[in-house]
Amino acid sequence: MTQMDCQASAEDRSRFFWWLAQWYLQPPSRENLAGLTSESAVEPPLDAMDEAWLALAHAAANQESTPPEALGAEFTRLFTGVNEGTAPPPPFESVWREDRLIGESTVQVIDAYAKAGFADIEPDAGPQDHIAVELKFIALLALREAEAWQADDPAAAQRRQAQQREFLDQHLATWAPRWANAVIEQTREPLYAALAGMLKACVEQAALELKNPVRLAA
Repeated sequence: MTQMDCQASAEDRSRFFWWLAQWYLQPPSRENLAGLTSESAVEPPLDAMDEAWLALAHAAANQESTPPEALGAEFTRLFTGVNEGTAPPPPFESVWREDRLIGESTVQVIDAYAKAGFADIEPDAGPQDHIAVELKFIALLALREAEAWQADDPAAAQRRQAQQREFLDQHLATWAPRWANAVIEQTREPLYAALAGMLKACVEQAALELKNPVRLAA
């Protein structure tokens, strides 16, 4: 890969993780649904991300007539934990790894943010091990990586890659796919199942992209 290729890949990863995080912070609007990629935009052969895009576009199209309040109620049921016992546990790493809110996992992710140069990333999300916050952290690291490639500083870019890889391995990838599976199994609205599928696909793809340090073309 060239440095330009690496920069483009990091920019894409940053934009996508930030975009996905937003879906887990508030119920979708009509504008959100209308803005999703159409099915015709993806052509064979398909990989896991393509399949996830198709599923999400299809779900959004099929829910155009769903009342916004229904999507809002399901968002609350799935993502806030207010209906204990009738929905998956809320999307906080400590809940899924330690069965408690604000645990050692919370402290560890906040420490990871601080070491990377960030304070609270999304205060309105509550404890900063929320799924949306962890996704935004990867997005911010990828942005810094892209900036380093653009500045012709491959050493700094590779350090940012290593931070992404470590956070995925030690945090996001250890629990987010399990939470996504629970959403898929328990949701009443296809849109949220498709979003959970997209989460699984993007975490898996990022882990593959970042698995090994980049070898730049001569």
